[in-house]
Amino acid sequence: MKINYSCVVDTHERFKEQGWIWLNSLIKLGGINPANIWVNCVSGMDAGYIKKCADTGANVELIEPFGDRKYCNKVPQMANNKLKDSDIIILMDTDMLMLESFESGLAGLNYIGGKIVDLANPPIEVIDAVFAVAGLQKTHPDNLIECDSVLTYGANFNGGLYIIPRKYYDIIEAGWQKWALWLLENGKPMYDAGKETHIDQISFCMTVHEHRLDIKHLERAYNYPLPYDFGAEERAPYVLHYHDKVDENLLLSLNYEPAGNIKKAVDKANNFILSIK
Repeated sequence: MKINYSCVVDTHERFKEQGWIWLNSLIKLGGINPANIWVNCVSGMDAGYIKKCADTGANVELIEPFGDRKYCNKVPQMANNKLKDSDIIILMDTDMLMLESFESGLAGLNYIGGKIVDLANPPIEVIDAVFAVAGLQKTHPDNLIECDSVLTYGANFNGGLYIIPRKYYDIIEAGWQKWALWLLENGKPMYDAGKETHIDQISFCMTVHEHRLDIKHLERAYNYPLPYDFGAEERAPYVLHYHDKVDENLLLSLNYEPAGNIKKAVDKANNFILSIK
């Protein structure tokens, strides 16, 4: 089974630093073969950063900004046909750090995997309005969001991590682009609610519902939302999604005191970040 990993790195210095941590965590903590990692740099990226990433053995591609050139830049990475030379493709955000590989649990995967959204972004009534304007039918049951007893659409995944089997790749590529562009022009319910930053996430969800694709909502260990405290009994995460919970040195810095496996994960992550500075 071959698995390709991909992320998009924008030219802002903070994104470059995050991308470097992401890349090295996959290789050094996750044991991922660099030849199976794709760093998609937005055009304008400096040559030094491109070389630094390529020197790890990872693949580096240049991509053009997409759509609004802000919130949808992860969409065009799927136009890289080299990613399809695999059984599974995993798309990740740069503000993530892999602590341990989860590949062994993906054998025979035949569904799209993602973790449900942390918060109701956007609220379910906004997604209802979007689907109504688009003429789309809901084809998956609703699911509780991660941090509250509030429902959202099934497949409204947190966009930090998508696991896509090869058989669905072409459908996702075409549909994600189609619905992202459509929402940028027709997504008034999202703009009215101030939720246009989630256009890439909802366009992915729309594609899944339109084509009735098989999905699985993953447990949060695959995409652990570090800003939120789930208590001392939490199992050890594979991947930390730290968002903006970092200090000026890009070390993980939380507004709560982590305990148990999460404290161990944060300590491991910070020691690792220091080691690659």
